Amino acid sequence: MLIASTLTLWLAAAQPAFAAEVTLRDRVLDLVSGYEDAPTRDELFKLGDGVDLALIDIANDASVGRTRRSSAVWALGFFPTDTTHTYVLGVVQDAQADSLLRRSATWALCTGWGDAALSEVAPSLKSDDAQLRNQAVRAVAKVGTPAALVTLQQRLPLESSAMVRDTLNASIQAIGAPATGEIK
Repeated sequence: MLIASTLTLWLAAAQPAFAAEVTLRDRVLDLVSGYEDAPTRDELFKLGDGVDLALIDIANDASVGRTRRSSAVWALGFFPTDTTHTYVLGVVQDAQADSLLRRSATWALCTGWGDAALSEVAPSLKSDDAQLRNQAVRAVAKVGTPAALVTLQQRLPLESSAMVRDTLNASIQAIGAPATGEIK
């Protein structure tokens, strides 16, 4: 019994030495860990200052899984600052960047900057990658403004992918206008 008590006291005293301090980056990383669920704006803002920089750090960390990195890029749309704008725009414009990260950056631009981002996501709408074009259409549709509607209507006659055309038509109708343009 004395040995068990001594061991218990030793473990209790040693506990702080074994417990690592949880950093802001760790808490943000936990939020971007879901495959099905993305962090909400409120969840991220509850963590306080510096979340945007932690998200960028996670997005740049090649040792972090790509879905978590993608979720970090996506969440940057909740932090429309010059720093995050520069970062997500750089990802969108980098043709060599991972496609999943580019799709998330396109979404972040439209989420954070709305109409001001429409010209910046134009390369995504013209990409050879149909998945990227499809995500760009969804992101532009989320903006939901007359300028976004025009952007989508102008893309429709140029689109060669049936999947992206379907998304374009649905997005145009969701904004409240009939789909127009000749379908290739």
